[in-house]
Amino acid sequence: MEFMSATILSGVLYDCLKHGTYVTASKLKEKFQGWIIDDQLATKLESQVTALKLNDEMSEKAITKHIEASLELNRLLREIRPVAQASVINQVHNGTGDNIAGDKIIKG
Repeated sequence: MEFMSATILSGVLYDCLKHGTYVTASKLKEKFQGWIIDDQLATKLESQVTALKLNDEMSEKAITKHIEASLELNRLLREIRPVAQASVINQVHNGTGDNIAGDKIIKG
């Protein structure tokens, strides 16, 4: 199963730094909608990201390298999974009628 990558996180962190926004647990949860991340994990992530001492002069690539160098941060990233997507069923119908089985009562 797919998990959060350092590249995805570095993009979010780069945007925050570029816009002068603090990286907080709530900001991480907001940015990672569509991913399973609880409050406890978001707080741990915030702590690990803060420990990296990133600054607004760093490129996305440099941020990615810092993330990849942190064993604990990489362990946390593996815990973040995408939200399961709903199944889509496609049906093909030829001819007349509908796809509802069973007896139909027609009132007229």
